[in-house]
Amino acid sequence: MSQSFDKKGRLKIPAREVPREELIVTKAMCAEGHDLISEEHKINGYPGIELAFRKLNGEEGVVVLSPILGDSTSVFLKGEVEEGETVKFLCFICDRELPILSTCDHCGEGYIYVLFLDDTFSFNNAITFCSKKGCPNSSIRKSDKIITALGL
Repeated sequence: MSQSFDKKGRLKIPAREVPREELIVTKAMCAEGHDLISEEHKINGYPGIELAFRKLNGEEGVVVLSPILGDSTSVFLKGEVEEGETVKFLCFICDRELPILSTCDHCGEGYIYVLFLDDTFSFNNAITFCSKKGCPNSSIRKSDKIITALGL
């Protein structure tokens, strides 16, 4: 029997191994083009994604998100966000709110924010995350996964 089939005659489809570099965000921009990757603040050995945030009560802070897709690790440089709390995310450079793709389909309370991966500012080449701390969508994900899940 061919190497393409197993002993029961089923087609073997090899899993594509994704190189580690494809899982790490190395550029993340706001809609104004500011690069939010912070060489100064690393998470798990990689430069993090630095963002400002604003709570509903007006308190402001700064957080660094892990650049590893699917990793929800974050480090607060200023302020704190409680589990289940929803915030607005802003560019820490220009202080403009980040673009919102939609409300979160998982928690229904947070917003799916977008960071662009290059200067085409395309939603198809972006990462997304939910603004509610603790939501399963709060870790960064490639935008195509969220767009497909939302049916957009």
